[in-house]
Amino acid sequence: MIYLLLIITAFLFSYTLYFPSLALSYRIGAIDVPNARKMHSFPIARGGGLAFFVAFSVLLALSYVNYELKISLLLGGATIFLVGFLDDTVSLSPFKKLAGQFGAAAAFIFTSGDKTLVEGVFTFAWIMYLSNAINLTDGLNGLAGGICASESLCLAVISLVFGNFEVLLCSILLLGSTLGFLPRNFPRAKIFMGDCGALFLGFILAALSSHLVFESGSIVCLLAVLLVFRVPTYDTNLSIIRRLIKRKNPFKADKGHFHHHLLRWGFSKECATLALITVSLFFGLVGIVIASI
Repeated sequence: MIYLLLIITAFLFSYTLYFPSLALSYRIGAIDVPNARKMHSFPIARGGGLAFFVAFSVLLALSYVNYELKISLLLGGATIFLVGFLDDTVSLSPFKKLAGQFGAAAAFIFTSGDKTLVEGVFTFAWIMYLSNAINLTDGLNGLAGGICASESLCLAVISLVFGNFEVLLCSILLLGSTLGFLPRNFPRAKIFMGDCGALFLGFILAALSSHLVFESGSIVCLLAVLLVFRVPTYDTNLSIIRRLIKRKNPFKADKGHFHHHLLRWGFSKECATLALITVSLFFGLVGIVIASI
């Protein structure tokens, strides 16, 4: 009941922050203008990530989570959110955006307690990779948010299996905060989460999952976590390979992602979104089963 109340509280907090997020987006010019690659046909505000960033951060600050983990998540999360928000507003250069992500990952590692060199390197690489992988999935209304919600749920259950109640609590807060954003973004988007939202979700999920794996010290936990994030990581890997084969910039956007293929196969946008969320949940459930053995 306590966890259910936390989800509802985070949901309502995030949901009510829609109007401030919308007003701020229009005020500072964080507007997504349609082009040949994008799916929408009219300008839409893209500062929606502010809603679940504030909801998660405030509730985390008030929660009984280990001080070091709490500070590292708040500091790193705020850093990467700011990087994404600036990119949504003034369009940062790739170098500045990458430097900001480096800073966020470093902030998490150096404030989250003693880590071995191996743990630090792998955590850094995982944060950089998953943050951008989630950002790449943000191509349809509700897609990135829905996938991250499913991943938060599955990560919470795996945390429960391994007895890590701090990661469980944080995952629950992230789940509720993300769900509070989705009614404004799916099926018809009134606002986008923007890079600020996608990078933030990827960062928090990467930070929590790496913390869980290293705290458990279990290969089984690692395998379960990798399955939870199977959809965005597999899509990202294929995208990089595809672009390299075509001798294109591996970080330049194209129309070869999973959701693009589903649309070409006749899926509606809503069905494509729900299909990929379902696949994400399936792999997460497989991860939970493996963790429970």
